[in-house]
Amino acid sequence: MINTAVLNELRQNNTVETSEDKLKAYRVTNPLARAGRSPQCAIQPGSVAELQKIIRRARAEKFGLVPVSSGGPHIKGGTACPVDHAVVDLSAWNKIPWVNRRNRVCFVEPGVTYGQLNDYLKEHGMTLPTPLAPRSTKSVLAAAIDREPHIWPRMQWDMQDPVACTEFIFGTGELFRSGSAGGPGSLEDQRRSKGAQKMPMGPGQTDFQRVLIGSQGCMGIMTWISLRTELLPSIERPMLIGGDRLSQLIEYVYQAQRPWLGEHSFILNRLAAAMLMTRNNPSSLERVRLSLPEYICLQNIAGFERLPRERLEYQYEELKDMAGGIGLRLADAAGEIEARALLESARSPSGPRDWRHVARGHCLSLFFLSLLNNSEMFISLVQETAKACGIPQEQIGIYIQPVVQNHACHIEFLLPFNPDDDREVETMKRFEADATGRLIKAGAFFSRPYGRAAEMVFKNNPANTELIRVIKGLFDPENILNPGKFNL
Repeated sequence: MINTAVLNELRQNNTVETSEDKLKAYRVTNPLARAGRSPQCAIQPGSVAELQKIIRRARAEKFGLVPVSSGGPHIKGGTACPVDHAVVDLSAWNKIPWVNRRNRVCFVEPGVTYGQLNDYLKEHGMTLPTPLAPRSTKSVLAAAIDREPHIWPRMQWDMQDPVACTEFIFGTGELFRSGSAGGPGSLEDQRRSKGAQKMPMGPGQTDFQRVLIGSQGCMGIMTWISLRTELLPSIERPMLIGGDRLSQLIEYVYQAQRPWLGEHSFILNRLAAAMLMTRNNPSSLERVRLSLPEYICLQNIAGFERLPRERLEYQYEELKDMAGGIGLRLADAAGEIEARALLESARSPSGPRDWRHVARGHCLSLFFLSLLNNSEMFISLVQETAKACGIPQEQIGIYIQPVVQNHACHIEFLLPFNPDDDREVETMKRFEADATGRLIKAGAFFSRPYGRAAEMVFKNNPANTELIRVIKGLFDPENILNPGKFNL
């Protein structure tokens, strides 16, 4: 419990919100997730130094801190906390302190959103690979350190890309900079010597930021990250490849990405594609869905600063031959969806509400990593589980995203439901539990576990869980950062 004296002390240099109406904005709005307790207050630190003082005060008084950098609604449950706690709201920290085009890198504070950042980078002739239609209130930092997949797999060399360097505060209040930002000298000293804080490993033999990435705020609180940016294409030609057999599209993606051809690329089934494209007009969802083949693959090709048209033309001919060799063709549209419109929808913010939730008010999103050629097996498994729960196959959206140049694959199942219908909610809870258990046994890797997956993956691997508990004790000895996360 945070007493009045502590609150008054925190108010001296920080904004502290205690109004019940204002605190509702931080609650998890997901009937399938663990709700957690309501925060006792929300603290907006005035500076990094003040954030350090807040962490040290929380350690002394033994109350929890849950960092938040995205605006609401909060859906996945990463901010749900089972004990008394305060929210540390960094969404107002929304500056972009530094951009360097020569080294293709930028710095962002926690509250910077994708729309804000890409509009700013465009002025410098750059862009940042973006997750599939992120919420307009989604923090770039929160998405990047959670390893949300982006739609430009050729521009990813490691699972933590595009994150380069970070600055974060341990649960002891100590400040640490990772990668080449660790020194020697200040950031300004490094830049004067042509350093760009782009190398993520280090300093020395340490690689602490990998411990924080994916930890959902339970290992440290990040105050900024540097990101690897890309040149803005000079010319683009997005295309769609439609088919009723997923195996054909999988073969095409392997052939296209092995020699690094093309740029943005992903696969959607007809329901997921219709949901994405009708997010502003859900009444037309069924009409658009019925106009599409069972699966569509978006394939974008682009030219950049040097010989852009020549690059686009030779890649188009190569990809056309690859598609034709397996009975597919590149097209400008599929059904009622144009390729260019799909690309723009995919890399533009979807508004304050997640596009997955527009169809029926909410959506169960079940996602994990595997290999692309395993996706058909997982789809069959999920469809069987859904049938046993009385969920029709037509109500399951599928999003398949190659990552790290198609060395792995993000597979996501989308099941829209009405959150106000108790029967539907119970059906989804049962399906989530059954499907998650079966997927884990089949080899699905839940690298970003939420919901039932967060319970199962740690329970099924007690040795790894104990190791994480030991690491948590080093980074956060009093267990004040998102306490109870992963049952740590």
